[in-house]
Amino acid sequence: MNFKSKRDRSMNIFRKIHVLIIVLMASGSVFGQGVKFGVFFDPTVTWWKSDVSDVMAEKARLGFDFGISADYYFAKNYAFATGISLFNTGGALKYTHPNLTLHTRDENVRIEPGTTVKYNIQYMKIPFALAFKTHRIGRLVYSANLGFDPMIRVSTRVDFNNFKKISAPKETNLFNLGWHFGAGAQYSLGGDLALIGGLSFMNTFADITQPSHDKITSNNLVLRIGILF
Repeated sequence: MNFKSKRDRSMNIFRKIHVLIIVLMASGSVFGQGVKFGVFFDPTVTWWKSDVSDVMAEKARLGFDFGISADYYFAKNYAFATGISLFNTGGALKYTHPNLTLHTRDENVRIEPGTTVKYNIQYMKIPFALAFKTHRIGRLVYSANLGFDPMIRVSTRVDFNNFKKISAPKETNLFNLGWHFGAGAQYSLGGDLALIGGLSFMNTFADITQPSHDKITSNNLVLRIGILF
């Protein structure tokens, strides 16, 4: 049973990566030479916020975001930045109010006040941003960007009490939306190839979880590591 579950998760990840590659190829054929593409793997630090006293957000969680970026230049130093990625994130909430039911894929589970539920969420993220870039200074180009981050939930798993990595899609909303700003640099490796690095802050303002009496949002620090080609 465990082997089958791990195999199914591996196949799901493979299919998602395959979709990202197809999107990259299709985008290249549509936009042609006006676009600079990249691939990235971004470590993240996420901390959740709650707007009610009986749902307390606990310590920050590590995550990661990986995918494909595309910068469409409409002027020499200005670009419309987008892409597609799989954003793996989460948080922990301690519930202190009574009569709480957690909805897993297979059953509804009653949990006691004081229970901490850890959420592991994967989103498909498609950002839309404006990027501002300097002229090349030696091998470096500096940049800043500001934009929005629409997200579609791909999966949700929860840990609580003796339950580990239980699928619970009903516990989180299908859509999320955030905004971000950041800065970074590109280091030329010759020709069109360049290393990219940077730091950005992303804040979500749509409710992450399903219960209607609270609103859970997140702050995220994102370290960009990637390559342009």
